[in-house]
Amino acid sequence: MKDVKEKNWLVFWTVSGQELRTKRRIEKLIKDLKLEDKVESVFVPTIRTTRFIKRKRKPRLVDIIVEDWKNGIPVEFTKSVQSYPIGFRGKLSSIADLPYPVEEIKRGVYRFVKVDRYRLEDLFKLLKALGLKPTIMGINERVLPDLEKKLKEWGISYSIKRSVLKPGPGQYETIEETRVIEKPIYRGYIFIKMEEDQKVIDRITQMISRTRPIRARDPETGEPAYMKMSEEEIRRIEELIRQQEEESKRKTPFEVGDKVKIVEGAFRGRKGEVVDINEEKGLVKVKVKEFGKYLELDFRFPMVERIS
Repeated sequence: MKDVKEKNWLVFWTVSGQELRTKRRIEKLIKDLKLEDKVESVFVPTIRTTRFIKRKRKPRLVDIIVEDWKNGIPVEFTKSVQSYPIGFRGKLSSIADLPYPVEEIKRGVYRFVKVDRYRLEDLFKLLKALGLKPTIMGINERVLPDLEKKLKEWGISYSIKRSVLKPGPGQYETIEETRVIEKPIYRGYIFIKMEEDQKVIDRITQMISRTRPIRARDPETGEPAYMKMSEEEIRRIEELIRQQEEESKRKTPFEVGDKVKIVEGAFRGRKGEVVDINEEKGLVKVKVKEFGKYLELDFRFPMVERIS
């Protein structure tokens, strides 16, 4: 029967911001090397917090292939598609047959460099006579339902294909959303409950980049010793996490009196105190100190982060 050695909470440090990733790598290492009998737990104290983020969303573009128009092409149709490129699909036998210069986007897909949009019906008739399919190109899929409704009202039959065009910089949409993230309480620290086995410690510190055990001196012997945490201290940390998570279950992200940090705009990096909240408009009024005086300024929720 193997001797069961005492396990203690040893403190390790790692790169700030990499705590959770390092924790996962250590756990994989323990499993791969079958060290579960020597390492009981890897702990990174975190709290769940709501963060407002902005991201760019790539729109999905489609092409509308105009197949037939019973009542002609109305002026309203021309106005509705005036911001989209006009092109066609099919096998082009001769450019000389076309009234406007074209460029090939993809094999069998062409775009007119310029078009007289007030003569779209004539152009569409010519394309159809040449066995080509008139195409409205690069339509954002989000506006497609409204456009389809109008096409049906105008008696225009059509089909839809995924566009060969790629979105331009101005077509990307900025989306503001909330995301629940796990945020380490102690930046750069990892706690591992394990035997003080130097070989195991060496394997962890050698294979996990920039992770090192924190060393101290024994006050009696002067010999190097590892910094330890007691079970009571770990429980206090867990209680702190529980309290913080209770606070995060608010209907609104802020309350009057909260200490906050501005994370966007001209006052980025400044800290202040919430003095008022407009939940309907998504605004928070923050009192910040500027040139020795206190100012009360309005910020949108995503521009401010609560300091726990």
